[in-house]
Amino acid sequence: MIRISLPHFAIAILAVVLTGCNRTTPSKPVKITQFRVTPLFIPKGIPGKLCYGVENATKIELNPPVEELLPAPERCIDISPAQATTYTLTAYGADGGKVTKSLEVGVGNPPPRVTDLSATPIEVKRGGQVRICFKVENAKAVRISKGKLDLKTNCAIDTPRKNTTYKITALGADREEDTGTVTVKVR
Repeated sequence: MIRISLPHFAIAILAVVLTGCNRTTPSKPVKITQFRVTPLFIPKGIPGKLCYGVENATKIELNPPVEELLPAPERCIDISPAQATTYTLTAYGADGGKVTKSLEVGVGNPPPRVTDLSATPIEVKRGGQVRICFKVENAKAVRISKGKLDLKTNCAIDTPRKNTTYKITALGADREEDTGTVTVKVR
């Protein structure tokens, strides 16, 4: 039986701990695991999302800067560029290494929107008159599926003979569409 006194045992443990601490573990290389923008084409005045992810980074920078960024495996921030912009993400590692990725974001016209779509009355007798009104934003053109459209008032008049669903379509400058529907019941 081997007897180790407490001071010898403490010295042995200390030697093991110090030996383990003196081992140098090579640092892992820094990586940018993701760098994307949603959508790639951002309408003016509407924010997009710039998302990034890094591994083994001690510091990251975004140019042009949007806000202070911290290393994270996954994070998204809002961006609202005024014009087409190239964003560059640089990640720095503990070993002094760095990696860079860039992406370009397009900016264009805001999409069209159809809002406040209504029919008055919502139920009519056969041959009765109905008025379909709406609001549109950012529209280059407006169409309605049925009825006589007056763009000065953003309303259409119709006399449906059966239940009818009216569809308003707003067309944007970049060929986008937004639609809205309202149904009128005929008794």
